[in-house]
Amino acid sequence: MTLQPSSAPPREHHRAAGAGAVQQIEAARYAVLRRLAPSLRHQMVRPLQPIGLIYGVMRHKLSAAQPDLQSVRQEAEKINDFAKAAIDECMDMGTWLSPEPGVLTRMDTGVGECVGLMATMLHFSGFRLTNEVETLPLMVLRDAVRTVLSAVLFAVTDALSEPAALVIRATAGMAEVTLSVFISPSGEGSVERYDDGCRMLAWDDVQALAAAAQVMLARQDQLVTLRFAAVQPAPA
Repeated sequence: MTLQPSSAPPREHHRAAGAGAVQQIEAARYAVLRRLAPSLRHQMVRPLQPIGLIYGVMRHKLSAAQPDLQSVRQEAEKINDFAKAAIDECMDMGTWLSPEPGVLTRMDTGVGECVGLMATMLHFSGFRLTNEVETLPLMVLRDAVRTVLSAVLFAVTDALSEPAALVIRATAGMAEVTLSVFISPSGEGSVERYDDGCRMLAWDDVQALAAAAQVMLARQDQLVTLRFAAVQPAPA
């Protein structure tokens, strides 16, 4: 048999493979953010919600014949505090959309952010998400935790047809932090799926994101393990 030469030189094959991997990573990242968008939007506006109520109180106090200006000033300070909190929240949520390279976080903080965004939406579908991660003395890359853990939780629950409990735990080694997601299907009932126009996350999406973030990923039966390189000890 005579082997026919490829229509493209080997270097072009490598470029095509590299471009395909980048596209898969970006597609997976977009899918995660698209699914998180409603929760991110809610987090952004949450600090703004009390401002209208405080304004109503201020207006009522100012309508008095002799307004208590000290009390009004206190209400104005509250509005200022909530406005500052809203700005901080919007800036933080913006880093989900446009990650800042090299930013570090404690593992418990990163997991807490993901659980805070996803617990309610997963609960409505029949999943109970529990965070048992305690404070650990090591720092990890924030974007790696946010992106890969969120993708794992979406992919795992998307693949289940029955409700389940998911418990997240973490342990620290000398140079890495291991995150474990334990999955316990209930064995009864069915998952409530809501058609929000977003595609489900597949396991190869998770693998692509984990590889891009240099996170070691493994799954065995009802356990998913993620190993993050520890960057430095957390400040005291």
